[in-house]
Amino acid sequence: MYRIFQLRFVARLVTGMLTILVSIASHRSCHGDTTEASRARPNILFIAVDDLNDFSGFASEEPGNFLQVIYPDAKVRRQVADRLTPTLNRLAKQSSPFVRAYCAAALCGPSRTSLMTGVAPHVSGYYLHDRHFRLYPTLSDVVTLPQQLRRHGYFTAGAGKIFHKAVGDRDGALKDDWADARHSWDAWVNHAQGAAGKPDRFSPPNGGLMQFGRGTQPQQETGDWKTADFIAQVLESGTATATAARGRLGERRITLPQDQPFFLAAGLFRPHLPFYAPEEFFDRFPTAEMTGLNSDNLRTIVDDLKDLPPGAERFTDYRGGKFRMIMDHAKTVGGPGAETQAWKALVQSYLACVSFADSCLGRILDGLQKSEYTDNTVVVLWSDHGYHLGPKYHVAKQAVWEKANRVLLVIRDPRNPNACDGTPRRQLASLNDLYPTICQLTGVTLPGPKVGHSLVPLLHSADAAPVRNEVVFTYMKGNHGLRTARHAFLRYQDGTSELYDIDVDPRQLSNLAGDVSYAELKESLNQQLDAWLADPH
Repeated sequence: MYRIFQLRFVARLVTGMLTILVSIASHRSCHGDTTEASRARPNILFIAVDDLNDFSGFASEEPGNFLQVIYPDAKVRRQVADRLTPTLNRLAKQSSPFVRAYCAAALCGPSRTSLMTGVAPHVSGYYLHDRHFRLYPTLSDVVTLPQQLRRHGYFTAGAGKIFHKAVGDRDGALKDDWADARHSWDAWVNHAQGAAGKPDRFSPPNGGLMQFGRGTQPQQETGDWKTADFIAQVLESGTATATAARGRLGERRITLPQDQPFFLAAGLFRPHLPFYAPEEFFDRFPTAEMTGLNSDNLRTIVDDLKDLPPGAERFTDYRGGKFRMIMDHAKTVGGPGAETQAWKALVQSYLACVSFADSCLGRILDGLQKSEYTDNTVVVLWSDHGYHLGPKYHVAKQAVWEKANRVLLVIRDPRNPNACDGTPRRQLASLNDLYPTICQLTGVTLPGPKVGHSLVPLLHSADAAPVRNEVVFTYMKGNHGLRTARHAFLRYQDGTSELYDIDVDPRQLSNLAGDVSYAELKESLNQQLDAWLADPH
């Protein structure tokens, strides 16, 4: 009997110790250890995903998410959310996901330039990516985020799309330096961003970049996978040499130094147009499940245009633009009623591209997990703007509506247990908050007054007070959106405006700007926008 008692005691003791060891390992994988190394200046893994709206599985039930229109059946939508972004879903559970984050401008160049410099578009005048940002007098001597980190002892390197590739200065001093390698990076490698695919029958033949369909390249041959794999190898081995790529002065290698913290950037191009992704990702999103993309909802979208002011009408595609092009082509190849089929094909291609980008992200994060850097590397993942796939009869970014400006933002600090709790941060946040946030996390001073507020308090507690009362975004000169915790006020260059109560109308279907009962609120928001434009923060 005593022997049996001893055996049971030992079994319980072993089980208890195993439980403790598993708990410690799990705690370490998310929260890091408590060694001196983990308290040193952190590394930063800085990941950008192009044209990714809020179509992430972990945000699929947030108010206004268009996945709820595409998949009205909640059970189907949950299944789609699981297979759409499994990597992002896992990351969000181990991080601080900001579900009310916004860009500074719904266009790649202005958004990225504003984030990386801290200068708002209406201040810099950088509204289009027509030339290198340093050719603007307002930005010629600006200190970028990686440049400031580099000045304060960080090794800065990366690959893919972080800054936008400017089309200007083809023969000048900044030719081919669209990544700002001269100033911002110790090492930079350019990977090809193109994609090959077979256009869907509903893809407009003369649509330029507006093409969608199944890709013809295996995943491992795509530019995004090569970028992701290269960055993963850098993390896993401390060094990697890129093939079929070129960098500044022919550089193709990144080697992380042993005596410096690093700021390592990875830019994924998908789901940017053309919407081509490896074929296996299309099979995850059969169009038969998209029961919400029907003629009734298409009519709802058209009816929603009736209360738009003149200043907003130019940003819909109803009289011309990508969505009109797709709808007209659908009737040509499929006859009347084929519009919804084309809409589904477009959305399927976008979702496939999102899932493909998520797979590439998985390769990067696997590389980090296998590396020696995992416990002291802060992951910052962001998308440069949102994207319309039908609302406001618009398929694009370029607008000041919610769908064009709401972005994905996730921050994981393994040194801070509270930053790994997976609790959604519902306070307002801007991509322009990343500059001061990263500087505070790394102990680097700001080079001067910046647009933005550090999000570090929100990393410490999901219940912390908001760091800002509003977010302002701009598309082209004079067109601005002011987003408060409850309302969205949009004002156009011609002075016309829109007003939405997001709490009750998250899809922005009912414009309240002409309602006299909202006149006082409208005037208050108008003044708040003027004050911010005069003194951005």
